[in-house]
Amino acid sequence: VLCAATNVDLATPVVSDNCGPTPSTNNAPASYPVGTTVVIWTARDANGNTATCPQTVIVKDTQPPQITCPLDVSVSPDAGTNIATGVNLGVPLATNDNCGILTVTNDAPAFYPLGTNVVQWTAVDLSGNTNTCTQRVIVGGQPPIIICPADVRVNANPGACVATDVNLGTPTVIATNCSLVSV
Repeated sequence: VLCAATNVDLATPVVSDNCGPTPSTNNAPASYPVGTTVVIWTARDANGNTATCPQTVIVKDTQPPQITCPLDVSVSPDAGTNIATGVNLGVPLATNDNCGILTVTNDAPAFYPLGTNVVQWTAVDLSGNTNTCTQRVIVGGQPPIIICPADVRVNANPGACVATDVNLGTPTVIATNCSLVSV
């Protein structure tokens, strides 16, 4: 993809001369860059008299840049918290534009709460055209830590093959980054 226009139809200028038909020529390039190009038309009659006129060709870049986001990221929250900080998002896998990329930015926050968070990446080309893509940052909860009580040995109930009313003790539970729901 080029940052220029080709095959531009300039039309034909109207030329009149009191000595008959007068051919015209121009200095048009084969390719017009983005911006303004002035083409000069020249008409020359049989007596060598010339006249010129300008024609302006304005080429605008309307093609948005291309951007491919970095892969999604899965992280654990910071120890003892419900958020992740310092997440390495990476860089876009690809950016491309017919006239050049000016900036690539994202709206990443300073921290990410538990769950799926969306980061939007934006590419802006030299003509101000934009395109976006999204990357997900998934912050997973850390499981709680549970320390079981000591093993218990008990006798079966008299006349039965089972034991009832066994005191199991209480486990030690540490909630790592979320509120404990049940034990």
